[in-house]
Amino acid sequence: MKPLNYACRLSVLSLSLAAIFSAHADNGIEKIEVTGERQAYRGEFTHLQSPESTFEFDSQLIENTGLTDLTDVLDMSASVSRQNSLGGLWDSYAIRGFFGDENVPSGYLVNGFNAGRGFSGPRDVSGIERVEVLKGPKAALYGRGEPGGSINLVTKKPTFDSASSIALTAGSRAHRRLEADVNAVLADDVAGRFIGFYQEEDSFRDTIETQKQGFMASLLFEQSERSSISYELEYAEHEIPFDRGIIALGGNFDFMPIERFLGEPGDGPTTTSVLGHQLKWDYNLNETWALSSAAAYRQTELDSFSSDAEIAPQFQKFYLDGQTLARQHRERHYDTDQYVVRFELAGEIETGAITHNIIVGVDYDRFEYDRSYLVARGKPLQLNPTDAEMYAINVHKPVYGQFTPGTRVPAIIRQQNQWATGLYIQNQMALTDALSVRIGGRFDSLKQTLEDKVKGRNTEQSENRFSPQLGVVFQVADNWSLYSTYGEGYRLNFGANAQGSAFDPNETESIEFGSKWSLLDNNLDITFAYFDSEQKNIIVADTKNLGSHLAIGEASSAGYELDIAGQLPADIEIRFSYMLLDAQVEEDYVDTGIFAAIKKGDDLLNIPEHSASLQLSQYYEVGGNALTVGGGLQYVDERLGQRGSDFYLPSYVTANFFAQYDLSDNWSVKAQVHNAFDRTHYTNSYTQMWVQPGEPRKILVSTSYQF
Repeated sequence: MKPLNYACRLSVLSLSLAAIFSAHADNGIEKIEVTGERQAYRGEFTHLQSPESTFEFDSQLIENTGLTDLTDVLDMSASVSRQNSLGGLWDSYAIRGFFGDENVPSGYLVNGFNAGRGFSGPRDVSGIERVEVLKGPKAALYGRGEPGGSINLVTKKPTFDSASSIALTAGSRAHRRLEADVNAVLADDVAGRFIGFYQEEDSFRDTIETQKQGFMASLLFEQSERSSISYELEYAEHEIPFDRGIIALGGNFDFMPIERFLGEPGDGPTTTSVLGHQLKWDYNLNETWALSSAAAYRQTELDSFSSDAEIAPQFQKFYLDGQTLARQHRERHYDTDQYVVRFELAGEIETGAITHNIIVGVDYDRFEYDRSYLVARGKPLQLNPTDAEMYAINVHKPVYGQFTPGTRVPAIIRQQNQWATGLYIQNQMALTDALSVRIGGRFDSLKQTLEDKVKGRNTEQSENRFSPQLGVVFQVADNWSLYSTYGEGYRLNFGANAQGSAFDPNETESIEFGSKWSLLDNNLDITFAYFDSEQKNIIVADTKNLGSHLAIGEASSAGYELDIAGQLPADIEIRFSYMLLDAQVEEDYVDTGIFAAIKKGDDLLNIPEHSASLQLSQYYEVGGNALTVGGGLQYVDERLGQRGSDFYLPSYVTANFFAQYDLSDNWSVKAQVHNAFDRTHYTNSYTQMWVQPGEPRKILVSTSYQF
């Protein structure tokens, strides 16, 4: 048994036993009510006081919609667009048109930690209290981050009110899910929360089924009115068949049914696993100053075999006869370890008539990435290979397991380590009752090493980097403010050039202007923003050294956003998000994957010009019990589906509906319909040979019991 899997099982067993015994703890224990938690790197600012744009989805909205994967939740933000998820193995998205390294999952924050890196599979949102879309470069406080913004997951915390629930869900395509949430008082000053899930289902794709399970545990120790210690554990395992989707050559999306699978069931599922820990100590020095210190460790693994459609013309017979699909056979073993430590002091001081809201901190982040990637490839067409030598399959009448793949040879065997030690400070000064100015910055000492075992060379990179942030907020009225902000971001690029030198970091520069309103007695928040961003040092192909790369690519992204969130009259909850975006290439280059020539002015891959999402729900009382009904719409404009081409994915609109009725104080039933009108749509692609179809109509019915 692998060490990570063994450790996961031991952790789950021990904490599950604790949850079982704690569920019967004495309810007569005096309770301390936890009213909130200070978020690291964020400070204490209201919607109108902050010179930045954010959009949030709380656990109630997530539960109402019945969504369980992070990517599906992020679809409700027009600022986020799906990217290449490597056959469904991880979460991959762009924020405001910019995305990170497409060869690794998109990173996210967990309770403010840079602790969402690695190959843990698509993130399940059980145990998540809130998903926050933090827009614009965040490196001035958070450090390393994705160029268009960051996603922060706020986890569910223990409280000193014993309350538990269990839910069972069944639905289309043999969907089955069991989820439990146990919150228990363990002692006068100790509370625990234990959340677990198990899910399995068949796919609408032929031969494919998935399974996942996970467990989250958190403990809270209230040392005193000023001091608390918390611990959180994250464990999950996934079994996900590798699936590149369908072929839509020349934009013919009717060429084959969306159900057809072109891989090999015999490859078995890709397995991913994660084991993470977070430990945090909060201490309130007085009414205005607080100290927070925290440490985190996260380990992930991914193991995969896959049969991928060949995309190079000189190897692909399908381009000639329209039926014989040459394939590569690939083997992947990825392992990551991440360590994070943070100390932060936040508070308020006054100098004369000026109030200073100050955040100062230091953190350390170490990321270790061990990558093994092997490939078996057929002969070029000029050598007249047989179907067996091409490891081919007939796209119209697939026969799985017909041929044995060739011998896989190492393509990439690397050990890469990154270190970052940072010092950050932010001061938002209230110069008058109406005018505030934010000045912030972060200094990082960065180091990166790369051991390339295929090419037999070692690379080391060290540099210092400063990331500034400036912002202005003007409060026009009690419920209206204007803001402007400027920020810079960075992200270390993996790999090295043909000479063995490390790449310069990916860099982002952004300016934003916006207006915010809080209406209907502060129950409804509205943000309208314009932003203009530039990104440089994107990894591109080195045309003078075949198989090597350069960090010279540039892109721009500018657009308008409108976000509305809150409560309307008549008990109607609303989440509305719209974006108009112009994202394009700024310098000619050659793509690293398909070696296509990209021209200045070309659209960025999978980025729509228009996108929108609307979610509505309303509460009623029927028979003395609560009834909640709601629905949502998502619109995604056409998107470039292959670089250096005129291949675009068609636009689409999907609709979702849900209803929940409380049968009693303990029992409730719920139904959800996803893609209610069964619209055929395509969520993302990398080439015309790898197009991901969206899921057809799906119906879920569940019941839950509160105790």
